[in-house]
Parts: sequence; C-alpha cells; structure tokens
Amino acid sequence: MREKNEYMRSFAFLLLLCNAVSVFSQAEKEAGSVADDLFAAMKEKSAEKIRSLFTPEGQLVAIDKPRTGDGVSKTRVFTADLFAKNIAGAKGGDFIEKMPSKDVRIDGDLAMVSGRYTFYVGDKFSHCGMNTFHLVKTEAGWKIANAASTLEFQCDRDLKAVDVPVIEPAVADVSSIDGIIKAFYETISGPVGQPRQWGRDRTLYSQGIQFFAIDRDGAKVNVRKMTHTQYVHSTDGSFVKGGFTETEIGRVTRRFGNLAHVFSSYQWQTADKRSSGRGVNSIELLFDGKRWWITAVTWDDETPDNKIPKEFLNGV
Repeated sequence: MREKNEYMRSFAFLLLLCNAVSVFSQAEKEAGSVADDLFAAMKEKSAEKIRSLFTPEGQLVAIDKPRTGDGVSKTRVFTADLFAKNIAGAKGGDFIEKMPSKDVRIDGDLAMVSGRYTFYVGDKFSHCGMNTFHLVKTEAGWKIANAASTLEFQCDRDLKAVDVPVIEPAVADVSSIDGIIKAFYETISGPVGQPRQWGRDRTLYSQGIQFFAIDRDGAKVNVRKMTHTQYVHSTDGSFVKGGFTETEIGRVTRRFGNLAHVFSSYQWQTADKRSSGRGVNSIELLFDGKRWWITAVTWDDETPDNKIPKEFLNGV
C-alpha cells in the first residue's frame, strides 16, 4: 500500500507539472496580448480603450534618452488617465508601435512583458526603445500596473529586427518526438532569400527557452547563452542572405515517461556549399499530456579533436 500511495503522489505531481506547462503557455499568450491591445488602442487614439487596459492606479514612465545617445536621460511620469488623454488628443497620423518579439515572465498573478519596439507616426519613423509592462491578474484579466519605456533615436538594430508572428502550433509538429525534431530543423532551413519560419519555430519551445552554443578556440571553450529572440536576431540575416540548411544525420533518444532527451547529430551547409559542418544538438523535451515542448537546447560543433561518436550517427 505504501508503494502504491507513493506512486499515486508522484503521478499526481507529474499531472500538476504537465498542467502547469499548458496553463502557463496560455497565461503567457494572454499577458503578451495586453501590449498588442494597448498599441491597437493607441492607433485608434481611444482614451477609453487605453484607460481600460490599466489598473485604477496604473502609470507609465517615459525615459527620454538624448538624441545623440550620450548623456543623462530625462524621466517623465504619467498617470494612466493623463497618458490616455495625451494620446487621444494628439494630432497627425496614426501612432503605430510594434514589438517584434516579447519576453513574457509570469509568477502567479504577476507578469512582466518586455521587448524592443519601433514607433511610427503615420508612415514616418519617430523613435525606438525598450518597453516593460508590469501586469497584475484581476477578475477582468491582465491589467497594466506600471509601464516604462525608453525613447531612443539610435535605432538601426530595431529597424532591422525580425518580426516573429504569434501562431498556433501545428499538431504534426508537437504531437510526437519525431514531429518536433523534424520541425526543429525545418524552421531554420531554406534557400537564399527565403524568410525563416520563426513563428512556427517559437511554438516548439516552452516559456523562457534558453539556447547554449559551445564555441571552441583551440583549447579554450566559450558558452554563449541566448533567448529565442536573441537567437533569431543573431542568425536570421545570415540564414536568409546566404542560404542555410541543417539536417539531422543521427539520433540517440532516451525517454522516461513524460521526459525525454535527444542527442540529435546534424550537418549544415550554406547555399553556395562553401561553408559546412557537423555537430550535435542536446535537446531536452517534456510531454504535458497533450503535446511535446522543447525546454532547452545546447549544441557543440564537430572539430578534428571532437568527433561525433559513431553511436550518435544511427537512428534516423
């Protein structure tokens, strides 16, 4: 009986964990949408809609950076009411604000949504910066308790930022280990000039996904840690400009219940075939009872003194 009770407690805990992953993803989506709702309300210049997205005591802090990028910033603080009235009363073209990629962090009834943004007035570019939204969960949904935005004018990196659309995951991509590994390679591969499938790629990962790239310089080993946003922005330009294809050439899978680890060996090459290589992806996965999630990825490239083991080249 003790063994059975221990098993049931462990099983119940696993169900709670799996349900938490699913609910957490939905909460992430709902919290992230508040920023989009605010931008839509600003475009309409609707004071009522803007005000409805804040808590009663909500406020916004504007941090004005000097146009040269140097020197001390100036800070302006607005209540939600004043911010809504200022936007609604502004003359000129539509206010168009975009955050190509959002980082959403949730802890119970608190959430933080952050990301770089660009701001246009009609067709004219105005400025860029960093947005942070501190949200609280209320009976009416997520509301902005506090927002802070930098206003910057050195904006080359933001104008080149990649827009990662928010889309629903494809059932075929996430219902099996084979499907999610297949999608993992397909999303980043393609010929010269072809946009990568970053929206589809994002659906494969759990919230807060981290990528770890191992770089070797002789005997020295360096590890680069990246968020999904950082990975997209650091690779998209070269992938699209030069063409890039990565394919799986071997796999070793270890699974226990709803947990799995995959050593996925790969080979890659550019479209002109002048650059190529091989390596191994270490992929951690979790099944939540409905779908698979990739929770972490680390990769290491093959070198003359770091060859892929033979057993890693089977199973595909």
